[in-house]
Amino acid sequence: KKGEIAKNIALIYMKQGQIDKALEAINSAKAANPNDISLILAEANIRYKLGEVEKYEELISQALLLDPNNMDLHFNLGVIAAEQGNFEEARKYYKRVIDKAPSYTKAQINMAALILDQEQGIVDEMNALGTSNADNEKYDLLKIKRQNLYKEAIPYLQATMASEPNNISAARTLMNIYSTLGDIPNFKSIKLKVEELE
Repeated sequence: KKGEIAKNIALIYMKQGQIDKALEAINSAKAANPNDISLILAEANIRYKLGEVEKYEELISQALLLDPNNMDLHFNLGVIAAEQGNFEEARKYYKRVIDKAPSYTKAQINMAALILDQEQGIVDEMNALGTSNADNEKYDLLKIKRQNLYKEAIPYLQATMASEPNNISAARTLMNIYSTLGDIPNFKSIKLKVEELE
């Protein structure tokens, strides 16, 4: 009960913009209940709002020791890693969530987005090439690399559609990918779905 009360007091202070008092209330309650996960998460949320990302990650990792099967916490660490441009770290967290909870669509969507975000670098590289034979060969290799990115993202988008059949964003992305890959049967099928959802 004390932990819950302290958390609520901290939230009130937060709404009033009294950050120091909010942290003081949480730290006071944590002194009595250091393993109260709700207090750890309350502090983590405050730290995140303050832009203290490292402290946030540290607290979420601490919470995960107490609740290792909390998929929201793994997902949040993936989001933070992605925001910091740490592709492999984000991928690791999203994969962990997807492996344990395949119907966790936010992780499926974020994994697809993480993969597709790499496309811009490839496109920029393709656009910077000249017309020499060596450049043409490099262009072909980059084109294959880009297609492989699309193919890697497809299963995550399909899993999203399986869990959320009315997810128009995932459906549109799939439609565009199938179109670019020249996969006409799948393109036609998903196009019908997109038209139905629109």
